[in-house]
This record gives sequence, C-alpha cells and structure tokens, in this order.
Amino acid sequence: MANRRAYLVDTENIGSAWKELLPIKSSKDLMILFFTENSPGISYMDLDFIRRYPSSFDMILCNPGKNGLDFQLVSYLGYLIRSAPKTEYIIVSNDTGYDAVVKFWSSRETAVKRQTRSELTLPEKKEEAKDRVEAKEMLKNLLSEEYSDDAHLEGIFRIICDYDVKQLQKLHQTLQKEYGQEAGGAIYKLIKPQIRMIYKAIPQQ
Repeated sequence: MANRRAYLVDTENIGSAWKELLPIKSSKDLMILFFTENSPGISYMDLDFIRRYPSSFDMILCNPGKNGLDFQLVSYLGYLIRSAPKTEYIIVSNDTGYDAVVKFWSSRETAVKRQTRSELTLPEKKEEAKDRVEAKEMLKNLLSEEYSDDAHLEGIFRIICDYDVKQLQKLHQTLQKEYGQEAGGAIYKLIKPQIRMIYKAIPQQ
C-alpha cells in the first residue's frame, strides 16, 4: 500500500472544492493545483479557510484551450509516475475523460484513480478514540491562543501523527515548512517539552 498520495487537481472543473482535502492531507502528500485563466475565482470564505494550511499545495499555470489543462495534467502525471512509481495518484475532477488514463495506468499496476467533487465532501466524523482526544487536549493546552483554534489544532496534530518520537528533527522541519520558519519554530518550542507524553497518548496505527 502506498504511504504517500499525490493529488492532481483540475481547478477548471471543480473550482475551490479541493480545499476539503486540506484537513485530511498528510504532510507527506503532494497536492498540485492545475489552473488557467478560465479557472473560477475563490470566495473570501474559501480563501480564509485555505490560508490556515500554508505550504500545503503547489500550483501550475497551464496554457488555456479546449482540453488544454487536461492534457497538461495528464502529461505531468506521467512525469510524476516515472519519478515516484510507488505513490498513489489521485486526479481530482468530475471529468470522466480522465477515466481512460486511470484504466491505462491501473492496468500497469500503478495506483491511479479519479475523485469527484461530491466525493470531496468530508464524511461525518466518527467519535474519536479517547486516547486521541486526550492527546489533542494535551496539545491544545501547550499551544498559544493564536494556534489553539480547531483548524490549527487539527493541522498540527496531523503533522505530529506523521512522525514519531525518534523523528523530532523532521517534525520540527515540517512545522517550519507548513507555518513558516519563525512560526513553525515557535510552535515546536511550545510542544517540545511535552512531545514525548503526546506521542505516548497517540494510539499506534
């Protein structure tokens, strides 16, 4: 099973619906937004949500034209598969034209699938395990007010869960990548004294 995913987003087709992936996207995952001058604009409400997850995606400007973005996305998909064949690739679009590409790569034992706009809607949250709730509460008590809201708490907890107590340097680097050198360093400094206790509270996968 692939331990990394790459989301290739057709913004002309789904607009800003891709934002629903940000809370569940692992820090190891790759997200690329393919856009043209024809991609729809983003509302202020969506923008306010997206800015809570800095450094979570890359953007590629494509040349416009009939099916232009589609061909450029598929071309880049082939490039990525060549460089990282073990990654799971997800084309985010309602366009069924991509299904032929999905079948092509799937028949070659490469993990490629398409995810529609409606599938981006986050499933109803199941009740979290008691130990995860306790770990989050512990984390929330360590963070400053600026970073203790639900969006930041979920994002920071997600990053912590991507590593373990033996990978604190990588955890530090990822926090700096996600939140910026200064803010990421400050967050790490706040949680470091209790990080071992947090990892003890997090259930093993």
